[in-house]
Amino acid sequence: MAVKHSVRSTLMTLGLGVLAQRLLQLIAFLCIGRSLGAERLGCYAQGLALAALLSVLAGAGIRNLLARAVARAPGSARSLVSTAVRARLLFGTVLIVPAIVIAALTTDQPWFWTLCLLQVLPAAFDLKNLLDASGRSSAEVALETAASLLQFVLVIGWLAAGGHDLTVLAGITLASRCVYAAGALPAIRALPHTGEAVSLEGVFRRSLAVSLGQTAHELMTAGDVWLVAVLFGQATAGLYAVAVRIAAAALLPSAQVARLLLPHLLRASAAGSPARTVATALRATSFATLPMVAGGAVVAEPLCALFGADFVFAAPALRLVLLAACLQHLGWQCSHALFAAGRDAAYAAGLLGPAVLHALLLGTFAGGGDAASASLAMLGAQIAYLIAGLWLMRGALATSGRLWLGPLAVATATGLCAAVPALWLAGPVALAVQLTAGACGLLASLWLVELRGRWRRIGDGLAAASGFRG
Repeated sequence: MAVKHSVRSTLMTLGLGVLAQRLLQLIAFLCIGRSLGAERLGCYAQGLALAALLSVLAGAGIRNLLARAVARAPGSARSLVSTAVRARLLFGTVLIVPAIVIAALTTDQPWFWTLCLLQVLPAAFDLKNLLDASGRSSAEVALETAASLLQFVLVIGWLAAGGHDLTVLAGITLASRCVYAAGALPAIRALPHTGEAVSLEGVFRRSLAVSLGQTAHELMTAGDVWLVAVLFGQATAGLYAVAVRIAAAALLPSAQVARLLLPHLLRASAAGSPARTVATALRATSFATLPMVAGGAVVAEPLCALFGADFVFAAPALRLVLLAACLQHLGWQCSHALFAAGRDAAYAAGLLGPAVLHALLLGTFAGGGDAASASLAMLGAQIAYLIAGLWLMRGALATSGRLWLGPLAVATATGLCAAVPALWLAGPVALAVQLTAGACGLLASLWLVELRGRWRRIGDGLAAASGFRG
C-alpha cells in the first residue's frame, strides 16, 4: 500500500508543482513575446537555447547515467551528485570563457550574450531525475517553483519599466537560475550518504556510448531554437520558439509522467516485469499526449495569436511540433526501458540517429525559411525515433497491441469537443470556450475509457509491474 500511495503522491506533487511552474513560465514568455515581437523574441530565445546547448555539453549526457547509478546504489547519492555538479561546473566554465570572449568581440550586444552564457553555471546544479531517483521529487519541484515565481515577478517589473531591454531580461533569467542553484546545495547535502563506494568516473567510462547518444539527443532538444535562428533567421526562430513553448505547456502532464515513470523503469529490470512496466508507461504517456495533440491542433491559431498578431503564423508550426513532441515522449519510454535493461548500445543508437537526422533535416529545409519547415524537420526526426524505439522493444510489446485504442478514443473526443464551439463563436471568447469544452471532453472520455471503477487503484498496476519499493 505504501508503494501505491507513493506513486499517487509523487504524481500529485509533480502534477501540481510543475503545473504552477509552467503556467508562470508560459505567462512570462507570452508577456515577453507581446513586448518584443517575433524577431527580438527570436534573439532572446536564441540566447537561452545557446546556454542550454552549452549546459548539455558541460553535463556530457550523464544525467540518466547518474539516475540509474543512484537507483542502484541509493547510499551513494550524495557523493555521486556532488561529484557530478563539480564536474559540470568545471566543464561549463571551460566552455563559456571563450564563448564570452567571442561574444564581446563579435556581437553588438555583448552583455546580453554574456548573461545568457553565464546561465551554464547554475545549470550545473539541475537536479531533475536525480532527486526523483532517490525519492525526493518534492524538493526539486519546490526549487523550480521558487525560481519560476521569481522570474515571473521580475518579468512583470521589467514590463512595467518599458519591457524592451534584452540585457535586463537575460539578467532576470540568470538570477532565477541562481536561486535554484542556491536551493540545490542543501538538497544535495540531504541526500543519503552511507559510504557505498560508487565512482562517477567508473559510471561514465563504462557507459561512454550512452553519454554520447544522450548528449546528441539533449543537444537537439535544447539547442534546436538556436539552430533554427542560425539557419532560418531570428524572426522564424521567434515563431518556432512560441510553438515549442506552447507545445511544452500542453504536454506538461506527459513530461511529469516521464519523470514519475523513470525510477520505476529503472527498478523493473531488477525487481519487476520490464515488459509490463514499459507497456504501462506507453499507455500512460499516450493518454497524456494524444488528447493534447488533437485539442491543440484545433485551437492552434487563437493560441498563437495570444502572443500578438504576428504570431498567428506560428500555428502550422505548433500543430507539427505538438505531434513531434508526442512521438518524442512515447519514444522516451522505449529509450528508458532499453536503458534500464542495460541495453546501452541500442539506447545510444536510438538517441544518436534521430538527433543527427534532425540536424540534417533542418539544414535541408532551411531554404523554406518558415517555422513550419523547421517543425517538419523535428517531426521527421521524431517519427524515426519512435519507430526505432518500438522496433527495439518489439519483444516486450508483442502482446500489447490494444494499448493505443483507449488513448486514441480520448484524443478523438477531446478534438471534437474543442472544435464544436468554433462553429458559432469567434475571438478570445471562442478560445476560452474551446479550451473549456476540450478539457471537459478529455476528462469525461478519460473517465469512461480508463478511470471508471478504477480511479482508486491509480498506480497499483505500475507498482506491481515495476516492483518499486521507494
